[in-house]
Amino acid sequence: MSGVEIIAVGKGYGALRVLDDVSASFEAGRLTSLLGPSGSGKTTLLRIIGGSIAPDAGEIRFAGENVTDVPLWRRNVGMVFQSYALFPHMTVHDNVIFGLHRRGIRGGAARKEVARVLEMVHLTGLEQRKPKQLSGGQQQRVALARAIVTKPRVLLLDEPLSALDRRLRQEMQIELRRIQRESGLTTIFVTHDQEEALTLSDTVAILDRGRIVQAGRPAEIYERPQTRFAASFLGDANFFTGPVTEGGIAVAGGLIRTADRLPAVGTQVTVAVRPEKVQLRRLGSPEATENSLAARVTEIVYAGAVSTFILEDSSGAEIKLLTQNHEAAAAAPGDSVTLVWSPAHTVLVAE
Repeated sequence: MSGVEIIAVGKGYGALRVLDDVSASFEAGRLTSLLGPSGSGKTTLLRIIGGSIAPDAGEIRFAGENVTDVPLWRRNVGMVFQSYALFPHMTVHDNVIFGLHRRGIRGGAARKEVARVLEMVHLTGLEQRKPKQLSGGQQQRVALARAIVTKPRVLLLDEPLSALDRRLRQEMQIELRRIQRESGLTTIFVTHDQEEALTLSDTVAILDRGRIVQAGRPAEIYERPQTRFAASFLGDANFFTGPVTEGGIAVAGGLIRTADRLPAVGTQVTVAVRPEKVQLRRLGSPEATENSLAARVTEIVYAGAVSTFILEDSSGAEIKLLTQNHEAAAAAPGDSVTLVWSPAHTVLVAE
């Protein structure tokens, strides 16, 4: 297995800086997602790792070996694209065996490897079908099989599920995770979909304007975002801004406490609270250990298993609350309520 390290990588096109001094490590045998909005540099970084784009500065290392100047065809990387890029005139078997033939592996050895990966991606029995005879999910698995059959040092996935409908995409997320674990390949996955990043990844790296702003385990980044951008891009968050006081953070309608260490009194800070951490109460006073804030319900969005409550605090700022419907409080638009949550779920973030 080959881990990947990028060191101070930069890339620009004229005055536009696409990547700005990016450094990161991708652990061998694990799946890392590069998550970010359009234009954040994630696809450019993936292609620099693969060798199809040369960086202006920095190094790319596979298992400690500097491959920055090694051409694409000698890096031994597997690549899966959003469009699948299958040969339409070839069967499943011929699509998958193509890369082995290019490497001089033929005959029984090649057929054995094709059978192995087709079993891994659950396509045994479909060897003689052509791409147009397959579903979108099956075509995606053929593309995966073709990429992994050559046992690449690194597997690169460029938004491979975005062309699928929602239900099939969710099914393929589970399949892709299983395939990655069974193959043991170091995998780097580009996506702008937060759910995919949380579902698939051992590690998530969030990019914003050409920089990695935070990287870590999905639960770590989701529960403890370091910046406002990370908090809002990986999931949803409520933000409260105010000056630090002796007891906490002064905001419209109350005082908010956090378990994080606060800066000096008078400093303006911002904290984030995830919508599912907030509870709605109509009667009774909050416990002394809870933060509380008066609010008014403005809208309730029903989404089957869950509902999103949209509320306003005394300043008119919007607050979101997410609740399971079997736990939904008896409240309607226009009702005045009390919102409560733990100081431990109040995370200090940098602007």
